[in-house]
Amino acid sequence: MISPSAPEIFGRAAGDARRLNLVGLLFAAMVVLAIAFVMFMALETARRIDGTVAERTRAEIVDAVADLGAAMGKRAEEYSLWNDAVDRLVVRFDGAWANANVGPYAERLWGLDRSYAWNGSDRLIYASKGGALRGDLDAAAREAADLRPVLTAARTAGRPVSGIVHIGQTPFVFGARVIEYEEGRAALPPDPQKPVQVFLTALEGELAKLAKSRRIAGLRVVPPDTPVVPALASLPLEAIADQPVGILTWKPEQPGGTLVRRIAPYAAGFALALLALLFLFQRVLHRLKRQEPLRLSEARLAQAQRVARLAYTVHLPEEGLEVSANFRELVGLPDDTGPLTIGLYLDRVKPEQRLDVQEAYRRARTENSRFDIEYRIVRADGGHLDLQEVGEPFHDAEGRVLGLITAIQDVTARRLAEETIRHQANYDALTGLPNRPLFYDRLRQALRRAVRLRNRMALLFIDLNRFKWVNDTLGHQTGDMLLREAAQRMAGCLRNSETIARIGGDEFTVILSDIGDREDAERVARRLLDCLSEPFRIAGQTLHISASIGITVAPDQGSDPERLVKNADVAMYHAKRCGTANWTFYDPAMDADALAHLQLENELHEAVTKGQLALFLQPVVDVASGRLAGAEAELRWNHPDRGLLSAGQFLHLAEANGLILTVGGWLLDAACRQLADWRNRGAAGLRLTVPVSPLQIRHVGFAEQVAGSLARHGVPPDRLILELPESAMLSPPDETTRTMQTLRTRGIAFSIGGFGTGYASLGHLRRLPVEFLKIDQAILQDMARNPGNQGMLRAIVELARSMNLTVIAEGIETGEQQALAGEVRCVYAQGRYLGHAVPAESFDPTQTAAGSGRLCPADGEDRL
Repeated sequence: MISPSAPEIFGRAAGDARRLNLVGLLFAAMVVLAIAFVMFMALETARRIDGTVAERTRAEIVDAVADLGAAMGKRAEEYSLWNDAVDRLVVRFDGAWANANVGPYAERLWGLDRSYAWNGSDRLIYASKGGALRGDLDAAAREAADLRPVLTAARTAGRPVSGIVHIGQTPFVFGARVIEYEEGRAALPPDPQKPVQVFLTALEGELAKLAKSRRIAGLRVVPPDTPVVPALASLPLEAIADQPVGILTWKPEQPGGTLVRRIAPYAAGFALALLALLFLFQRVLHRLKRQEPLRLSEARLAQAQRVARLAYTVHLPEEGLEVSANFRELVGLPDDTGPLTIGLYLDRVKPEQRLDVQEAYRRARTENSRFDIEYRIVRADGGHLDLQEVGEPFHDAEGRVLGLITAIQDVTARRLAEETIRHQANYDALTGLPNRPLFYDRLRQALRRAVRLRNRMALLFIDLNRFKWVNDTLGHQTGDMLLREAAQRMAGCLRNSETIARIGGDEFTVILSDIGDREDAERVARRLLDCLSEPFRIAGQTLHISASIGITVAPDQGSDPERLVKNADVAMYHAKRCGTANWTFYDPAMDADALAHLQLENELHEAVTKGQLALFLQPVVDVASGRLAGAEAELRWNHPDRGLLSAGQFLHLAEANGLILTVGGWLLDAACRQLADWRNRGAAGLRLTVPVSPLQIRHVGFAEQVAGSLARHGVPPDRLILELPESAMLSPPDETTRTMQTLRTRGIAFSIGGFGTGYASLGHLRRLPVEFLKIDQAILQDMARNPGNQGMLRAIVELARSMNLTVIAEGIETGEQQALAGEVRCVYAQGRYLGHAVPAESFDPTQTAAGSGRLCPADGEDRL
């Protein structure tokens, strides 16, 4: 055998060395390419993450601007579709009322910047800024000239409008609406245009709030012609009439780029060190396997760069958990805390979510899949934190799953904002009860449950009686406080399984699931009425309200939500007609009653113009002498189909739809005409009592209306007595008291009717200029049946006499009751026993007898 020569040995060695060098260089090149690829993927992933965050921020800004505009439109709706706003701004401007109820009040309540109102002739009614009315209306009108497109949009839209508009160089978010009466009230007198009310808030201020609440850096508005800055995100804004407002710009959050910049120096140093090691040890390629942990670490780091945002964790084999410093800070763990395990971390997850988190980890490992989950943990200091965790598995060289790499972000603020938005969308802002959308959702759920389980459920429709009186008389603030307390009371007397919702105004609904029979629903209705029967102490006032409740049962009376609500609504109105503090179950026959009720309301509009109203008179007698002292005017309606209707059958409709001013004005004028007729017939000494609704006397022109009727018929004012119901004594508004005092100084007397059946006391009379007090017939009837109770009646009469009040006994139906009225020293009396109400043309002011001959001839003296 020939041995290889030394040159061959050295040449072979040199060849091996060259091959080893080549392999080393090729391997090094592959490593460099791999590093470059990983860095490229990290940068691309960071870019995508930044893009996702930017789009989410853009969507949040768009939604926030839209929500702001909707909120401004809703506020304009609340303060413009309002009877008082029409009367106090358009019909007759009341600066004090405006300052306390509309523009200035809304600015103080909602933090708005300014508000304006124009009449139909485009004259500025008021201007407000900083929560106070402005005195410089001319300057304000010039400033508000830029709002002309807003006025045009509001008048043509027929609904609230909102958007963005410039005043000068300053952009504002506006809400505008036509000022008009609520449904049922007559329209305003004709005018060139419709009156409009506009509320504005500065866009810059709202953007500052948005930037602070959503943590958006550099959010501001720039002019529309501002050059584009690549580093900033932007969103064009348009004002009303498609005019450009400007461009919203902000500095987008870049969590991916931030992470890449933080890791890049370490990655570059690591790559250089690796290349140096590869160059130094290229001759020992057979030992490259020792670098396997290093390559795995590199892979884990690359994946962490791709998925991490604020903190990251690495799930190691054997339940080990490697966490970043940011994670420890997030969870509140000190740096010297010992090693963590997955089990110890899961112990911090809320118990009701712990299984979901465990299942997400398990599926990621077993199915080699990515997961994205949100949950709540308890920090080391006891606080709560909402987290979003995104992760995926990492593998060894053979593709086996070794563990999980996750990125964790604190989403507590976002969840809180989402919960706030969700609550605002589903709950009434005033009472905190479920609103109409949430009510219908729960009603549908209750219906599905009833059908599935084959049981029954009930729906209660609740309307608060006298709330409109409180709201119109004492103001919206008092009305809002009353609504809140009433809602709290009703919610407090219901079980957790029973849903109560506010669906609008003073209307509420209650869903009762799994009822056994009608008695279950009746028990709930009784509890609700009992809790509302207690007096309300609101803003220093003692208020009394009640409720009317309509009840329908499903699926017996339908399974469609809209149909059930309609049924309960119809039943509620039937209960209201039957008396306050009452409930009624729906019956299909009520639909016909409701239709007839609506038809009657429509026909009442025509009754005045067609001459269908009639004046009836009931005599009033001097108890001591039996002489005719005067009469009480009563209203009748000669209905063409239903015959003669008493006031009790239709007057509530007039009060509900605003016709009471017209109908009451007709009765007042007819009464004055009758007094003039008596004077011509030689009975000038008689006085005539005319019932007046509290709604009439609160009207700004009532005193002039009374004076006009008296002057038109030449009647002395002291012949007329205006009678108010007992309820008018409870917390009378300033307008009512002033009107009564004005009329009293002109010689017109006032009477309080039906005393003793409500909550009023004689102490309330001290506030009002009242001369006559009419004792309700129910008290006399009770005293006649129970003689032992007559002492209370005597005490009422004596106390009234001590206050210089003349007492009238009404509803005398028997001679015994007439005798009792005389015994307790009532001055006057009236009732069917003494004389029925008859048409005015049939009433004889010189009659000799009525009610079994109880009247003596009237001698013309001043009796009543």
